[in-house]
Amino acid sequence: MIDLRDPTEAGRWVTINDPVMGGLSDSNVTATADGLTFAGSVSLDNNGGFASARREPDPVLGAAAAGASTVRVDATGDGKTYVVQLRTAGDPWAYIQRFATQAGVSATYDLPVEGFEPVDLFLEPAPDAPAQLDPSTVDQVTIYILDKQDGPFSITLEAIELRR
Repeated sequence: MIDLRDPTEAGRWVTINDPVMGGLSDSNVTATADGLTFAGSVSLDNNGGFASARREPDPVLGAAAAGASTVRVDATGDGKTYVVQLRTAGDPWAYIQRFATQAGVSATYDLPVEGFEPVDLFLEPAPDAPAQLDPSTVDQVTIYILDKQDGPFSITLEAIELRR
């Protein structure tokens, strides 16, 4: 489990936004008493439209997740839809699944492992990837906001857990 209420956890996350591709979106991660807040503004200008918070790679994640059937996200949202991306060690692809939040509501989102879809670096379908995510190979977690959701956003993540 990644306990995002641990104040030292914020140092393990970095933001990567669309300016890497010419866009104007911005974001930050901040440790709060409630968890890790990922907030900023998505801009569709200059072909932009995404912001992300990525945790540093950690091989312990996969070892602890072997046999997991669900990814549980505990969070307080803003009414927008977010994407959980799970990267697998050494592979050119990752797996994603969306979850819709309710503004100001703290909730638990259980995302079935079989619902994660393989994607490439640009979040396009990755037909060469195994169709099914193997949780034991996960070494990195990223949270995205995209899908043309222009404007300010904020989500406070309390925990992310791969559960059996």
